[in-house]
Amino acid sequence: MSKYYIGIMCGTSLDSIDISIASITGKRILVKFFDEYKLDLELKDKINAVKKDSHSPNNLKKVNSSITLLIAKHVQQSISKYKLTYKDIHAVGFTGITLNHRPDLKTSTFIGDPILLSKRLKISVVSDFRQTDIDAGGQGAPLAGLFHNYLNRIIKKNITYLNLGGFANITVSHEDRTISYDTGPANYLIDLWCDKYFDMEYDIDGSLASMGNINIELLKSMLKEKYFKKKYPKSTGFELFNESWVQGHLKKVSKISDLDILATLTYLTVITVSNELKKYKNNKSRLFIYGGGSFNKILMNGILDLSGMKQTEDLKNIINEKNLEATAFAWLAYMRQNEIEVTNMNSIKSKKTYLLGNIY
Repeated sequence: MSKYYIGIMCGTSLDSIDISIASITGKRILVKFFDEYKLDLELKDKINAVKKDSHSPNNLKKVNSSITLLIAKHVQQSISKYKLTYKDIHAVGFTGITLNHRPDLKTSTFIGDPILLSKRLKISVVSDFRQTDIDAGGQGAPLAGLFHNYLNRIIKKNITYLNLGGFANITVSHEDRTISYDTGPANYLIDLWCDKYFDMEYDIDGSLASMGNINIELLKSMLKEKYFKKKYPKSTGFELFNESWVQGHLKKVSKISDLDILATLTYLTVITVSNELKKYKNNKSRLFIYGGGSFNKILMNGILDLSGMKQTEDLKNIINEKNLEATAFAWLAYMRQNEIEVTNMNSIKSKKTYLLGNIY
């Protein structure tokens, strides 16, 4: 019987805990099972509270324990659901929920306890991916680019990848190497606005944004952000792009409606992603889009129209827009467990190889 690797993902949007169970070798990957477990509102509120006040050790300890035990419970549910045993699992890849990502300060911390998770599951857990990448001279994010490179090798195609998660990132072939970096905000600001002003977790199909108008004055103000002009390598997060950032720009413009603000935030993602994709249009690759934003029609249509790129179906028998990111962490667990070194993809200074992650 095959032995599997499990990848766990819970992004900045806190949509769900995604669990991918995959069979992996150097030349083949098969996603055997995939589950999404929704986070309840109370726990999401606690996680967001800790993100806003990460200096409260008691609250952090409680949330660390709560989320880890919940993840362990869901992994156990999936193992039981598919009639697997714990001996069928080689290792679990677990990146946690990003708490504070500051590559400029050489640090990246997360919510979740890999030691507790390993004890609870009685399975090896591979974690600390972001910090070990930073220690090796990288940005610590995005990490899925390494997996994208592997996918391109096994299907022998040159595909550009766009992740529309809380923050958008791209992976693209450029000057005989593969590079990966964050382009800026995606669902994080959109979801934040939906939750605060429309009592909705996210903008279903982009329907709310479609009812608003893009405010050019606000858009121009936001596009002056230095991050958008910063050259690769770079990564970002809610430490920069948050409600205070939006409110700061709103103070500079005439009063506008919440619907128009949402439409403008949505188009901010469209234009910043498209601007980056257009830089690499000469590589003639097709685009694979995944993450929660891939279900937002306004985002999708806008990016495809403005970038001029076409979507690919070359991966349809291997991976899909829902399971890619969790599967990437299953693959990273496979790489670390088998002591296979990776190449730094988000540093222009180094092509050195190193082991990514720590085993617990």
